[in-house]
Amino acid sequence: MKCSALALLGLLALPLTAAAQDRSLMAGEPPRERLPESRFSITPYVGARVPFTTGDAVLVDNQGNAYLLAYQRGGGPMAGVDVTAHMVGPVHFLLGGAFSASTQDVLRLADASGDSLDERSTDGPSYWFARAGVQVRLADPTPDNRRFHPSALITVAPALVGTHWSKIESFPDAANEGSTTFALNLGADAAARIGRSDKWSFSIGLQDYLAFWNTDDFRARDAVVGEALLGGPVAIDYDYSSSNILTARFGVTYRFR
Repeated sequence: MKCSALALLGLLALPLTAAAQDRSLMAGEPPRERLPESRFSITPYVGARVPFTTGDAVLVDNQGNAYLLAYQRGGGPMAGVDVTAHMVGPVHFLLGGAFSASTQDVLRLADASGDSLDERSTDGPSYWFARAGVQVRLADPTPDNRRFHPSALITVAPALVGTHWSKIESFPDAANEGSTTFALNLGADAAARIGRSDKWSFSIGLQDYLAFWNTDDFRARDAVVGEALLGGPVAIDYDYSSSNILTARFGVTYRFR
């Protein structure tokens, strides 16, 4: 009798147990909270450019004395937009552009041993970024029973990075010109839908632009800066050819399904 009662209770509990399960997982469907796939999307975003250094310019005066001229490039706000189109599987084509306003750089002059001789703030350039490449959505966990369902996106794209000095108050005789250089963009974003919407989502992420500088574009301007600091003509060379520009961003995406 007791065994029959236990069996009956077990049978009565089956519907309740089934109701407690994630129906979407049992049916092989993705959870409702998971970011849906899209054939086309547009993402305006805001962010910040992280301060970075480019390396040293080596100045040599008429007496053969060597000096090091280094810039600490200041960070600054940025804004941009990305557009993606589905290609195949988890792969999307990405086209994007962004602009970052000019801020103050820190200029440091040192002797050959590295001892600081002069340090001051100077006007930095504004930056623009353009990229075209692929964005890959990583596989979501299976089974996916998380309460919060962000998806991971990885970006690899050839890019262009442009710099432009709109004003040069500290060194008015320096060349007020810009430069455009090739770069490699690598990025990682986490994206999740907003509420239960199938069309709106948000993303946060980090982007790295490995810029391969054309130092000839900087030579005339830095020569004028070096002459102003040392009080005479200088020859100039560089001990760097590339540097990393990191950016952090937050965006809102509209997804066309």
